[in-house]
Amino acid sequence: MKEIQIKKYVQYLFGVSILIFILNKLYIRPWILENEWSGFVLILTNSIPNLLEAIIGTLLLTGILLQLHQSFIKETRPIKDIYIHICAVVIAAIYVLSQELRFHNVGGNNVYDTYDLIASVIGLIGTFTVIQIFGFVYINKTRTSAVI
Repeated sequence: MKEIQIKKYVQYLFGVSILIFILNKLYIRPWILENEWSGFVLILTNSIPNLLEAIIGTLLLTGILLQLHQSFIKETRPIKDIYIHICAVVIAAIYVLSQELRFHNVGGNNVYDTYDLIASVIGLIGTFTVIQIFGFVYINKTRTSAVI
């Protein structure tokens, strides 16, 4: 199976998002809560996990769907990458938003907050926009479906 060539910025965005998620969970948020910060800083540190979950989920699903497309779809019926990107965002949105609206609790102990919902939507739309502008994979001459 031939692997897709993911652009460097996507790899960095994925890695930095995971790093920020971990730092926020283990160090930043506990420090903010311990020092009783309030206002925008508290909202931001509490909502960052939702933003990052949307970014990471969208990137991960986009990569998986593009790899599946390359592996299993015949070249005679290629799917344009924009449709794959939209599918990835929709699947990520279903998971992220349904968790935020408490339809399930797969991600852990979740408390509804409007700011978290807003952060999730910003992450989903922002990631989709960045992928559309800069692309996700390097265009390969054998991939005829790349419309990035």
